[in-house]
Amino acid sequence: MFIYAVEDKSVNGVGESSVVLVPAVHRPFGATAKLSPLKGFSTSPPERIGVRGEYDYNGLAKRVLKCFNQSIQEDISRLKIRQRGCVVILTGAVSSRTLLNELVTLATSVEGTALVEIYRMQFIEEGATAQSFTTQGFAEGFTA
Repeated sequence: MFIYAVEDKSVNGVGESSVVLVPAVHRPFGATAKLSPLKGFSTSPPERIGVRGEYDYNGLAKRVLKCFNQSIQEDISRLKIRQRGCVVILTGAVSSRTLLNELVTLATSVEGTALVEIYRMQFIEEGATAQSFTTQGFAEGFTA
């Protein structure tokens, strides 16, 4: 069981949410690496596997982005996808809470995702423009 708390602020048709944590309950927290026959070595954890199966430090974020691009028909160009280990971090702006819920569901379905964090997500209604904001503390993000 987890708490889903959202602080909603609406300014000129633009809504903004604070931090929301959504665990992928069907998966244990953290990556599971299998031991290889060579002692001391293990296979790459699922969050470090890239789009083509190669080792990629930001592989989970790239695979989540690919999943979004294949599944979502709406504009998600203002969405940033980051990762911290097996945690997917979504920031930016989307058109609605319904779209955000769909994105969270898709992100939790990608292998290697243990948790989805949402930071400073803005909801843009038609005719409104999003206000810019700065997110600190994250190195690299992948824009949809």
